[in-house]
Amino acid sequence: MSIELIQTMQWAKLCWEISFESILEIDNVLPKIGEVYPIKIQGNEDYLVKEGKAFVLWQPPHSELNGWYDKRPSEILKSYVLDGLIKNIDSNRLEFDFEIKDRMMLTDFFGTVDLDEASPLSRIGLGYGTSLIQWSDARNLLKSKVGDYWYLSGTECETSLELIFSYVGDKICIHYSTTLHNSAWYETKVAKYFLDELEYLVVSKLVEKATEIFEKSKWTLQKNQVCGAEYY
Repeated sequence: MSIELIQTMQWAKLCWEISFESILEIDNVLPKIGEVYPIKIQGNEDYLVKEGKAFVLWQPPHSELNGWYDKRPSEILKSYVLDGLIKNIDSNRLEFDFEIKDRMMLTDFFGTVDLDEASPLSRIGLGYGTSLIQWSDARNLLKSKVGDYWYLSGTECETSLELIFSYVGDKICIHYSTTLHNSAWYETKVAKYFLDELEYLVVSKLVEKATEIFEKSKWTLQKNQVCGAEYY
Protein backbone atom coordinates (compact mmCIF):
# COMPACT_ATOMS: atom_id res chain seq x y z
CA MET A 1 0.00 0.00 0.00
CA SER A 2 1.35 3.44 -0.93
CA ILE A 3 2.36 6.00 1.71
CA GLU A 4 1.46 9.66 1.32
CA LEU A 5 4.03 12.34 2.14
CA ILE A 6 3.65 16.00 3.08
CA GLN A 7 6.11 17.97 0.98
CA THR A 8 5.43 21.72 0.98
CA MET A 9 7.34 22.59 4.16
CA GLN A 10 10.36 24.77 3.32
CA TRP A 11 13.01 23.45 5.70
CA ALA A 12 15.60 25.81 4.19
CA LYS A 13 13.87 28.74 5.91
CA LEU A 14 14.98 27.27 9.25
CA CYS A 15 18.66 27.45 8.19
CA TRP A 16 18.51 30.11 5.48
CA GLU A 17 22.06 31.48 5.57
CA ILE A 18 23.69 28.05 5.69
CA SER A 19 21.53 26.88 2.78
CA PHE A 20 23.27 29.26 0.37
CA GLU A 21 26.87 28.32 1.19
CA SER A 22 28.75 26.88 -1.80
CA ILE A 23 29.01 23.37 -0.31
CA LEU A 24 26.97 22.05 2.62
CA GLU A 25 27.44 19.18 5.00
CA ILE A 26 24.06 17.46 4.96
CA ASP A 27 24.08 16.96 8.74
CA ASN A 28 24.18 20.75 9.20
CA VAL A 29 20.82 21.23 7.47
CA LEU A 30 19.05 17.87 7.88
CA PRO A 31 16.44 17.94 10.70
CA LYS A 32 17.49 15.89 13.70
CA ILE A 33 15.78 12.94 15.38
CA GLY A 34 14.21 13.91 18.70
CA GLU A 35 13.87 17.59 17.82
CA VAL A 36 10.60 19.49 17.38
CA TYR A 37 10.34 21.86 14.42
CA PRO A 38 7.74 24.52 13.57
CA ILE A 39 6.08 23.53 10.30
CA LYS A 40 4.24 25.74 7.84
CA ILE A 41 2.83 24.23 4.66
CA GLN A 42 0.80 25.39 1.69
CA GLY A 43 -2.97 25.13 1.57
CA ASN A 44 -2.65 22.44 -1.10
CA GLU A 45 -1.85 19.93 1.66
CA ASP A 46 -3.97 21.07 4.61
CA TYR A 47 -6.19 18.00 4.23
CA LEU A 48 -3.23 15.83 5.32
CA VAL A 49 -2.73 17.63 8.63
CA LYS A 50 -4.03 15.54 11.52
CA GLU A 51 -2.76 15.02 15.05
CA GLY A 52 -0.42 12.06 15.21
CA LYS A 53 1.89 10.17 12.88
CA ALA A 54 2.91 11.66 9.54
CA PHE A 55 5.64 11.41 6.94
CA VAL A 56 7.31 14.56 5.61
CA LEU A 57 9.67 14.86 2.64
CA TRP A 58 13.01 16.60 3.16
CA GLN A 59 15.08 17.69 0.16
CA PRO A 60 18.45 19.47 0.09
CA PRO A 61 17.94 23.25 -0.06
CA HIS A 62 18.38 23.75 -3.80
CA SER A 63 15.97 20.99 -4.79
CA GLU A 64 13.47 22.05 -2.14
CA LEU A 65 13.36 25.59 -3.50
CA ASN A 66 13.62 24.76 -7.20
CA GLY A 67 12.72 21.12 -7.74
CA TRP A 68 14.88 18.06 -8.48
CA TYR A 69 14.53 18.84 -12.18
CA ASP A 70 16.50 22.07 -11.78
CA LYS A 71 20.16 21.10 -12.30
CA ARG A 72 20.44 18.56 -9.48
CA PRO A 73 18.33 15.40 -9.84
CA SER A 74 21.12 13.48 -8.05
CA GLU A 75 19.84 15.14 -4.85
CA ILE A 76 17.11 12.51 -4.93
CA LEU A 77 19.77 10.22 -3.46
CA LYS A 78 20.33 12.74 -0.64
CA SER A 79 16.66 13.39 0.14
CA TYR A 80 14.98 11.95 3.24
CA VAL A 81 11.61 10.93 4.61
CA LEU A 82 11.04 12.25 8.13
CA ASP A 83 8.82 10.06 10.29
CA GLY A 84 7.24 11.95 13.16
CA LEU A 85 4.28 13.30 15.07
CA ILE A 86 2.13 16.32 14.24
CA LYS A 87 1.18 18.35 17.32
CA ASN A 88 -0.27 21.76 18.23
CA ILE A 89 -2.11 22.36 14.96
CA ASP A 90 -3.02 26.01 14.28
CA SER A 91 -6.63 26.92 13.47
CA ASN A 92 -5.78 27.40 9.78
CA ARG A 93 -4.36 23.83 9.67
CA LEU A 94 -1.26 25.10 7.87
CA GLU A 95 1.02 25.49 10.91
CA PHE A 96 1.95 22.91 13.53
CA ASP A 97 4.84 21.37 15.45
CA PHE A 98 6.52 18.27 14.05
CA GLU A 99 8.49 15.98 16.35
CA ILE A 100 10.91 13.79 14.41
CA LYS A 101 10.97 10.18 15.58
CA ASP A 102 13.03 8.74 12.74
CA ARG A 103 14.47 9.63 9.34
CA MET A 104 15.42 7.53 6.36
CA MET A 105 16.89 8.23 2.96
CA LEU A 106 14.10 8.45 0.41
CA THR A 107 15.49 5.63 -1.71
CA ASP A 108 15.80 3.40 1.38
CA PHE A 109 12.22 4.26 2.30
CA PHE A 110 11.13 2.78 -1.04
CA GLY A 111 12.02 -0.62 0.39
CA THR A 112 9.58 -0.30 3.30
CA VAL A 113 6.48 -0.14 1.09
CA ASP A 114 4.46 -3.24 0.25
CA LEU A 115 3.46 -4.13 -3.29
CA ASP A 116 0.44 -2.07 -4.32
CA GLU A 117 -2.33 -3.06 -6.73
CA ALA A 118 -3.70 0.50 -6.98
CA SER A 119 -1.92 2.78 -9.43
CA PRO A 120 -0.40 5.96 -7.95
CA LEU A 121 -0.69 7.72 -11.33
CA SER A 122 -3.35 10.44 -11.31
CA ARG A 123 -6.13 10.40 -13.86
CA ILE A 124 -8.34 13.05 -15.47
CA GLY A 125 -12.08 12.41 -15.72
CA LEU A 126 -13.45 12.61 -19.27
CA GLY A 127 -17.12 12.08 -18.48
CA TYR A 128 -19.39 9.08 -18.94
CA GLY A 129 -17.28 7.15 -16.46
CA THR A 130 -14.07 7.31 -18.51
CA SER A 131 -10.71 8.78 -17.56
CA LEU A 132 -7.24 9.46 -18.96
CA ILE A 133 -3.84 8.97 -17.33
CA GLN A 134 -2.78 12.54 -16.60
CA TRP A 135 0.75 11.85 -17.82
CA SER A 136 -0.64 11.11 -21.31
CA ASP A 137 -0.59 14.80 -22.30
CA ALA A 138 2.48 15.83 -20.29
CA ARG A 139 4.86 18.41 -21.76
CA ASN A 140 8.21 19.97 -20.74
CA LEU A 141 9.58 16.49 -20.15
CA LEU A 142 12.91 16.03 -18.36
CA LYS A 143 14.64 12.82 -17.30
CA SER A 144 17.73 11.68 -15.42
CA LYS A 145 19.32 8.37 -14.44
CA VAL A 146 19.86 8.58 -10.68
CA GLY A 147 21.66 5.60 -9.18
CA ASP A 148 19.45 2.55 -9.76
CA TYR A 149 16.46 4.74 -10.59
CA TRP A 150 15.09 6.99 -13.31
CA TYR A 151 13.56 10.39 -12.61
CA LEU A 152 10.93 11.87 -14.95
CA SER A 153 9.23 15.25 -14.63
CA GLY A 154 6.66 17.04 -16.76
CA THR A 155 3.68 19.36 -16.75
CA GLU A 156 0.06 18.95 -17.80
CA CYS A 157 -1.86 22.26 -17.92
CA GLU A 158 -1.28 23.76 -14.44
CA THR A 159 -0.14 20.50 -12.87
CA SER A 160 3.46 19.44 -12.21
CA LEU A 161 4.11 15.71 -12.38
CA GLU A 162 7.06 13.63 -11.16
CA LEU A 163 7.99 9.96 -11.14
CA ILE A 164 10.88 7.98 -9.74
CA PHE A 165 10.91 4.45 -11.12
CA SER A 166 13.11 1.47 -11.89
CA TYR A 167 13.21 -1.18 -14.58
CA VAL A 168 12.66 -4.70 -13.27
CA GLY A 169 13.18 -7.05 -16.17
CA ASP A 170 10.70 -5.97 -18.83
CA LYS A 171 8.53 -4.09 -16.32
CA ILE A 172 8.53 -0.59 -14.81
CA CYS A 173 8.12 -0.25 -11.05
CA ILE A 174 6.93 3.12 -9.72
CA HIS A 175 8.50 4.09 -6.38
CA TYR A 176 7.50 7.76 -6.12
CA SER A 177 4.72 9.73 -7.79
CA THR A 178 3.64 13.35 -7.37
CA THR A 179 0.72 15.31 -8.74
CA LEU A 180 1.19 18.98 -7.82
CA HIS A 181 -1.72 21.07 -9.05
CA ASN A 182 -0.87 24.75 -8.60
CA SER A 183 -4.39 25.78 -7.65
CA ALA A 184 -5.68 22.62 -5.99
CA TRP A 185 -4.57 19.59 -4.00
CA TYR A 186 -1.09 18.08 -3.93
CA GLU A 187 -0.52 14.34 -3.84
CA THR A 188 2.87 12.78 -3.10
CA LYS A 189 3.06 9.01 -2.83
CA VAL A 190 5.78 6.47 -2.18
CA ALA A 191 4.66 3.21 -3.74
CA LYS A 192 5.71 -0.15 -5.10
CA TYR A 193 3.56 -0.49 -8.19
CA PHE A 194 4.21 -2.22 -11.51
CA LEU A 195 2.69 -0.36 -14.44
CA ASP A 196 -0.01 -2.14 -16.42
CA GLU A 197 0.34 -2.45 -20.19
CA LEU A 198 -1.26 0.90 -21.06
CA GLU A 199 0.62 2.79 -18.34
CA TYR A 200 3.87 1.17 -19.48
CA LEU A 201 3.33 2.39 -23.06
CA VAL A 202 2.53 5.93 -21.88
CA VAL A 203 5.55 6.24 -19.57
CA SER A 204 7.94 4.56 -22.03
CA LYS A 205 7.03 7.01 -24.80
CA LEU A 206 7.46 9.96 -22.45
CA VAL A 207 10.90 8.73 -21.38
CA GLU A 208 11.93 8.48 -25.03
CA LYS A 209 10.83 12.07 -25.69
CA ALA A 210 12.21 13.58 -22.50
CA THR A 211 15.33 15.75 -22.47
CA GLU A 212 18.21 14.48 -20.35
CA ILE A 213 19.11 16.79 -17.45
CA PHE A 214 22.77 17.79 -17.54
CA GLU A 215 24.31 17.82 -14.08
CA LYS A 216 27.92 18.56 -13.22
CA SER A 217 27.97 19.47 -9.52
CA LYS A 218 27.58 15.88 -8.26
CA TRP A 219 31.07 14.92 -9.41
CA THR A 220 32.74 17.41 -7.04
CA LEU A 221 30.94 16.30 -3.88
CA GLN A 222 31.49 13.73 -1.17
CA LYS A 223 28.69 11.40 -0.08
CA ASN A 224 27.69 13.59 2.88
CA GLN A 225 27.74 16.87 0.93
CA VAL A 226 25.46 18.86 -1.37
CA CYS A 227 25.92 22.14 -3.19
CA GLY A 228 24.17 25.09 -1.63
CA ALA A 229 21.03 26.58 -3.12
CA GLU A 230 21.10 28.96 -6.01
CA TYR A 231 18.27 31.42 -5.54
CA TYR A 232 15.24 30.48 -7.57
